[in-house]
Order: sequence, then structure tokens, then C-alpha cells
Amino acid sequence: MQADELSSKLIKNWPWFAILLLLVLAPLNSKLAGACWLALALLGAWSFLRGSAKRSTSDFDAAKGWVFACLLALALRAVSQFYWGDSWGERHAEFRLLFGALGLLGLAHCACFTRAQLKWLGSALVLALWAGFGLMLLFGAGRAPTNQIPWGASMSLLVCVVLALTLNASSEPWRVRLFHASGVLVGVCAVLLSQARGSYGLVLWVGGVLLWHYAKRGVKWRALIGPVMLAAVVLALFAQIFPQLMSVPAQRVQLAASEISAMDSSQESRFDSSVGARIYLWKRALEEIPDHLLMGVGREVRMASIQRWGEQANSSMVKSLGHLHNNYLEELFDQGLFGLGSFLAFLAGLFYMVMRLRKDQPMAAVGMAGILFMHSSSSLTNVNFAHNYYPTVLSVAVSVCLLLFMRTSGSDDLNLKS
Repeated sequence: MQADELSSKLIKNWPWFAILLLLVLAPLNSKLAGACWLALALLGAWSFLRGSAKRSTSDFDAAKGWVFACLLALALRAVSQFYWGDSWGERHAEFRLLFGALGLLGLAHCACFTRAQLKWLGSALVLALWAGFGLMLLFGAGRAPTNQIPWGASMSLLVCVVLALTLNASSEPWRVRLFHASGVLVGVCAVLLSQARGSYGLVLWVGGVLLWHYAKRGVKWRALIGPVMLAAVVLALFAQIFPQLMSVPAQRVQLAASEISAMDSSQESRFDSSVGARIYLWKRALEEIPDHLLMGVGREVRMASIQRWGEQANSSMVKSLGHLHNNYLEELFDQGLFGLGSFLAFLAGLFYMVMRLRKDQPMAAVGMAGILFMHSSSSLTNVNFAHNYYPTVLSVAVSVCLLLFMRTSGSDDLNLKS
């Protein structure tokens, strides 16, 4: 493709800057997060209609797999949704993910980016994590733009992408590497401060990926003594300056441990706790699922069942809940195998993307694997799809992860019109 033709087909700077600004502010406001998702989808549609690059790459194949997974998820969900006559108004997760996937397909197949534009995207993502950290630090989890649990899960997805970006920046100047690493650090801190215990597995993911990365590179462990000690000093300073970084997650973990211990008692109050109510709901749901395995019972019956179980357990905590706080169980209970299949289709799509990218774009595969891990693990203790903010950020995270590592136009000196 000639330089003048390529220049006319590049994504212009002004819409790109608008999207980056929305991305930075997405952790602070649900409407801005939705605007970022919509802008990416529209940019992808616009690129597709222009027929820009039409490449056939691993990026495009991964995007196609994600679109197919989202289509399958929506189709399976629609079967049971229409069967029970449940309203689509409560949640739009499947639609948001499908529209976002179609936009990503247009971007991966047709859009052209410069290296500078994708570097700006990485910087915006790091700044978004700083914004989320500032929100938690200054105002606390209660000021999250949505329920703090899906907010924490959403931030964990972005941290996984920035972690892959950090590992990919080994050839960049130390200031760039430090900037990216700071995003991982403050992102993890934001998740911990969100009090979303279901997303605390992010700490294990980050630690595990770092160990895997350095072991794969054949780095001698003695050479890591200095960096590890420096990281320990930085963490200690952070803990001294912001003591809530240690106290908040420690209190949440200790509270969960005490609530689990209380489950051994015979007192009815053992169900009047966050953990106790969840375990009780899971147990009761598992008892009734086999009787309605294929199509489930529908949303209304689920709501009534939770109230009935709360009455039987004499638990005000259980009666105050509207969900089973486990995405797998709730899909199976509400919509049967069709609902569970719909939810698992997203996991299968993410897994396909990891496998398709692992050879040509290994760091993109690492980012996608992190998204897969956090999405699947955080869904064990909450119904994140019940909050539209979460699938919106999930769609953005998948798109950004693929775009960050895709092949660029190969030229940064083209004259981009704004």
C-alpha cells in the first residue's frame, strides 16, 4: 500500500484523542465508560465501511473468534430469555459485548494506526488505572460509579492488559517501563481498596505472570535480588503513606475467614453475613437445579425462591439479596443449560483468542489470558453481568488488549490530518 493511500486511511488524531480521554475517565463515571465503548464500536464500523486495510492476520482471526463467541452467547441467551418472557431491560451484557466485538472486528480488519497512536492508547490505559486508584484512595469504595464489586472486577481486567504492556516494554526507555509498571501497582491497589474480595485473585495472577515471564527469559534469580528488594521498598513506602492499602484488604480477608468459621455453628445468624448468605444460596440453588436443568426457572421464580429460602433460614441478609452471587449458578438456575452455555461461550471466545495470539502476539495473549482468568474467577462470587458497567469495561478491555499489540502501519512520519 502506497504511503499517500495509507495516509488517507489512517485513523485521524482528533477522534482517537476523544476516545483516549473517555478511556482515562471511564473508571470515574459509568456514562463515560459507556461512551468509550460506543465510540470504539462506531470507529470500528466507520473503518469497516471505508474498507481501509483489509488485512488477514492473527489479530483479525482473534477478533472473528470473539464475534462468533458473542453471537453464540446472544443466541443461546435469547432462547431461554424468550421462553420465560424475561425482560431484556434489566441487563444488556450480551448486546454490549456483541456490538463491541463487531467494532473490534472492523478495527482489526480495516483500521490503520501509527505506532504513536497505539503508544498513546497504552498511556491512556495507565492513566485510567491512576484515576481509579485516586477515586478509591480519596473517596472510598462507596463512591464507585457502580456497585463496588463489579467495579473492582472491571479494574482487574484493565490491570491484566497493562501488565502485558509492561512486560512488552523491555526495549523501551526506563521511564516508559516505570510508567507502565506504576499502572500495574496502582491498579492492584485500586482493586484491593474496592473491597471486592472476588477480584483479589488479581494479586496471584500478577505474581504468577511475573515469575513465569522471568523464568521464561532465563533470568538468573540472583539478578532479581536487586529489583525485588526495590519493589519491596516501594511497596513498604506505599503502605506507610497509604496505610489503608494494607488495612482494608486485611480486614476484608479476616472478615471472610470469621464468617466462614461461623458456618460451623448451628445458630441461624450464621446466614446473616456476606459469606454465609452466599454459601446458603449456592447450596439451595444446587438442590433445585437438577429439576429444571434444561431451561431453568426464569428470573421471577429465582427472585421468589431467594425470598422463600430467606424465610426458611430466618435470614434478613438472604432476603435482601436479588441474585445468587455466582454467575455460573445463576445462569444455570435462571436459564438452564442454555443460560450456562451462553456465559461459557464468552470464556470459550477469550480462550480462542489466547490460543490464536500466543505465537504471533504473545503479550496480547498474556493480556487476554489475564482477562479470561479474572473474568472467570470473579464470577464465582458475584453476578457481574447484572451490572451493565462490567460488560462495558470487559468489551473495552478486550478491544484495547488486541489493539495495543496489533501491527501498525509501520510509519510514524505520515502527515495525519486532524
